[in-house]
Amino acid sequence: MKSIKLIIIVAIVFISIEVLPFRTSSAEENQCITCHAKFKERAKSVHAALGIGCQACHKQVEGKSHPDQKGSVVLTQKMAELCYTCHDESKFKGKSVHQPVSGGMCTGCHNPHQSDFPKLLVRDVPGLCYNCHKESNFKGQSGHTAVGMCTGCHNPHSSNSDKILKADQPELCYTCHDKANFTKKYVHAIIPAGGCTSCHSPHISKYPALLLNDINDLCLTCHVNKDGRHVVALPGNRIHPIAGIPDPSTTKMIQEIDPKNPKMSKMIPDPKNPGKIMNCGSCHDPHSSDYRRLFPTSRICGKCHKNY
Repeated sequence: MKSIKLIIIVAIVFISIEVLPFRTSSAEENQCITCHAKFKERAKSVHAALGIGCQACHKQVEGKSHPDQKGSVVLTQKMAELCYTCHDESKFKGKSVHQPVSGGMCTGCHNPHQSDFPKLLVRDVPGLCYNCHKESNFKGQSGHTAVGMCTGCHNPHSSNSDKILKADQPELCYTCHDKANFTKKYVHAIIPAGGCTSCHSPHISKYPALLLNDINDLCLTCHVNKDGRHVVALPGNRIHPIAGIPDPSTTKMIQEIDPKNPKMSKMIPDPKNPGKIMNCGSCHDPHSSDYRRLFPTSRICGKCHKNY
């Protein structure tokens, strides 16, 4: 009989431990949960401080009755000093500091108790970021694959790089983009001088490849001959076309029966894959190359002209 009673008592204690998520030896903690019933249910992300007890962050104001009087319970310190009691303050004091952090508004992004989102966030990323940053500024025809993963490029608290970036350009970009494609023998001068965002928007663009402008117009912002000639001027006052015609080197060819001679076939451009329009990038790699003038091959003209 005693054994059965003992088993029942152990079972009750075990169930009580599982039901009360924020357990401490303090009777005061149990009193808090009596009124703040929402904390009886665990969320996916729970602030570790809750395991210490409410008194870790809150205190009762002397001379006021709780819960009868408004303002009878306050934080033990102001934010963000209170948060720095546990969190290393140096991680929030970089050269570039996120405005909510510098303003001590930790709870603008984090729920101080618990949340169904990672890191106690009050909302998932990027929705959380759109609370302050205009969402339409991140919606375009050409979108960076990292959009939606704001913290893939930005530190949400502080950084020693501009715009709270996790690293300086172009090293940050190499986190996803193969560095070998940007560090060949000849490197486009703009990369070490101005960084990737000299030509690309880091978030969205209405142009392909996140370019800041139409590719030919973008190149001409830097590459303009001093004598006034177009940069693609050829000997004999001829001009190499760079717009309005298909780039023959990027047109996919398919085999089709010749309607004039059914016994023969011929190669024609694939109508489903018309290729790109001729532009500066047809002859020059915009990043780096093993050949002079950023040509993709040693005999660049032979790319399209078979007699070269």
